[in-house]
Amino acid sequence: MELSDGRSATLTANLIGVGLATFLLVYTQRRGSENLQHFLLPGFCGGLTTFSAVAAFTLEPNEGGQLFLFHNVIFSMFIILLVLPIARKVIAVRP
Repeated sequence: MELSDGRSATLTANLIGVGLATFLLVYTQRRGSENLQHFLLPGFCGGLTTFSAVAAFTLEPNEGGQLFLFHNVIFSMFIILLVLPIARKVIAVRP
């Protein structure tokens, strides 16, 4: 499936947001505060990701909507599996 420019941009923004959210989750759990976590994850990362656009693209069956949703979910899970161990190695637990 070839992605249109809008779909490619949406997928890219979502994957960057998922990777950043994963890293920030580890950071705030190990060094940050709960308030910082509530600000950064749903606030900043929620604004960066465009999962509402994914929902809109999914409703376009002639454009491969379900496959686009599948790609978003699978690639997002892959990003989490990639970033989580790196973040755990890089970010030390606050004493």
